[in-house]
Parts: sequence; C-alpha cells; structure tokens
Amino acid sequence: MKKGQENQAYLVQHQKRGHYNDGLPAVSFLENIACEYDSEGIAVNLAETLEGYRCERYRSADASALTTHSVHIDYTRINRVPDGRFHTEVDGARFECFYHASEYDYLYVVLDTMRDDETIAHGPLPRFHKWSWNTFLRGHLLSIEDPMYFESDIPVGWFYGTHERDYRDATAKLVTSVARCLGIPNDRIIFYSISSGGTSGLFTAAKIPGSVAIASNPQLDLTRFLPSALVRFKECTGIDLAYEKQEGDVGRVDFAHVFSTDSPSKYLVIVNCRSKMDFNDQLIPFCQALGITPQYGLQRVGNLIIWVIDAPGPHPHICFESKTMYFAIDFLAKTLADGGDTDRFKPLYILFSEFWHEKAGLIAGDPACLADADPLSLKNLIGGR
Repeated sequence: MKKGQENQAYLVQHQKRGHYNDGLPAVSFLENIACEYDSEGIAVNLAETLEGYRCERYRSADASALTTHSVHIDYTRINRVPDGRFHTEVDGARFECFYHASEYDYLYVVLDTMRDDETIAHGPLPRFHKWSWNTFLRGHLLSIEDPMYFESDIPVGWFYGTHERDYRDATAKLVTSVARCLGIPNDRIIFYSISSGGTSGLFTAAKIPGSVAIASNPQLDLTRFLPSALVRFKECTGIDLAYEKQEGDVGRVDFAHVFSTDSPSKYLVIVNCRSKMDFNDQLIPFCQALGITPQYGLQRVGNLIIWVIDAPGPHPHICFESKTMYFAIDFLAKTLADGGDTDRFKPLYILFSEFWHEKAGLIAGDPACLADADPLSLKNLIGGR
C-alpha cells in the first residue's frame, strides 16, 4: 500500500472509530417520541406511551428461556452459538452459559457473583446474572456461571480454579471462541459484572488483549474481602489466598499486580464511596499502589477509568446501576475502548453521579433526598429539625 493510501485508510478508520465518540450518552429508544392524537383530535396520554416503550425494553424478557434444555457444545469447534442455555468443558472446568443474539457487533460477558447460604442450599444454579438485559443491551449477551460453584458449597469463587488450573484462563478461551464464531474482535468484547463477578471480569479481560472490563464494586485484592468468605474459600479449595499473595501466584489474587497501563485491555472500575468494604478496603489500597488519590467522579490512568460514586443506602455494596444508567456506563466503556477522550466528559459524569446519589437516597428513604424530590415535604423536614 502506498503512503497516501495508508494515510487515507488511517483517516477513514479514525473517522469511523471516532464517530461514536462525537456524540453523548443516549437512551435512543426514547428519542423522537411525540404526543399523538386520536381520530377526534384528543391527545393520547404521552406518559402511557413512554411507559409502554420502557416496559418493552426493560421488562419484556422471557424467563422461560432460563428453563430450556441446555445444549452441549465443544468450545473448540463452535459453528453456531446456540440461543439460550448451553454448557461445555474447558480445561476440566464445567461452564454453564446463557446466550442471546443481537444485531449489534459487541459481545457482553456477564460473570456470576457471590452466593448466599440460601442459594447454596436451594439454588437456583446456574443463575445467569443480567440475563433479562438482553432486551436493551447493544450487543450479544453471554452470561456465565462460576464453574467453582459446581465443585463445592463455596460462597464466592472468583472463577479462581485450583492450584494447578486457572479458571480465568479457561474462561478467556471460551469467550474468545464464542467471539470468533460471532465475528467479534477483541476490542468489542465487554465484560460487565458486579462485585466478585466484576473481579473475575478484570482478571479475565487482562488475558484477552484489547477487551474491556466494567466492574462495579469489585474485590481488587481478594485478601481484603470478608474474612468469613476467605475462610470458606480455603476450606473448600485448600487454597490460602493470603499465602498465595505473599508466596504464591499474586497475579491471581491482587489486580494491582496484573494491571498495566501498557496493556491493550481497558478497564472501567465503579466504586461506591459509601461502602467501606469497597472504597476504604479495596479502592484506596489499589490507588496507593498506583500512586494516585481517588476522587469523586471520573479519574483516568492510561487504560483505566475509576468512577467514584456516592450512593447512600443500608447496603452500599450492592447499590448498583439502574438499567437506564447502563447507557451512561456503556458509552464510557466504548469511548475508552475506542481510545476516545474521556476527560471532556468529567462534568457530565459528575451530573450522572448526582442523579445516582439522589435515586439511591430516595430508595433508602433519605430525608434530604426525599425533600429535594418533593418540595412539599421540605416544610416537614425543617419542622422535624
């Protein structure tokens, strides 16, 4: 290719990749919806029309898809990714999966998170987190159950594996195989999970160059998680994570030892500063290892974006995003993946952070947030002081 052709090809590619980033986060299915009138000229209830669109996108997923027969596939020879449930074995690990196809050429990978005692005792297993989001995700959905949960009553597995086998390696092989079958390149693979699933996504994305991981309140250092969970992990696996961090394979335990600004993979970490177990115990030590100080809103370090939110509530660890907030998160992750300028969106994401704060406060019944939402209650709030 001649030099002029190379430059032209670069410009075309740059324009194609940059076009998405010239816009703003949007809920496109609610755009350009105007008030309509019936045959008698009476306005149709616009609120009901909007609610109909929301129900169609947010609440229309068919739960019967979870109860269908699980098809066995050979992950090394995938000719077609079966819609619905399928299972396979990778490097000796059992993987139960749920897949939903999309017209968009992105692959969202949702990895399972921690189980409580009730789930361990009575199920269901597999659970397939975010399975119902297939109605509005702008990409294919692949939800994967943690293979650790088929081997013991362990409450949290982090897709860790055994002493000899790293199940995140196996997960990366499976995800890459599915993506290749769908014709999706690495930079359009997006891991999107919460808590321990977010942790697994970070470690696995590091094994797929160019992929992206979105992690909400993840355990960046496994040894800093709940002591009771670490005890159970050792009982079920025979692996002492504290020992592994000091004397063993620290790269499977502490993400600070995996993260590199030179890596082609990209990471978006969202942490609630109201949650001590996430902000104080996880994010602050991680930032100290990077030589930075966490701040409210967006903070970028090379191929990593940290988004600190302030979401009040009785359980701040599980104060995760709404389905609407997904569009803001998705836009940010894809802008990061495309190498776009995210710093210019800092003021906008402070605004999103405040919306998140207010909604969490309303759900939790915070008096100040309730007063802000309902001016008529302000008098009662002041009178109560």
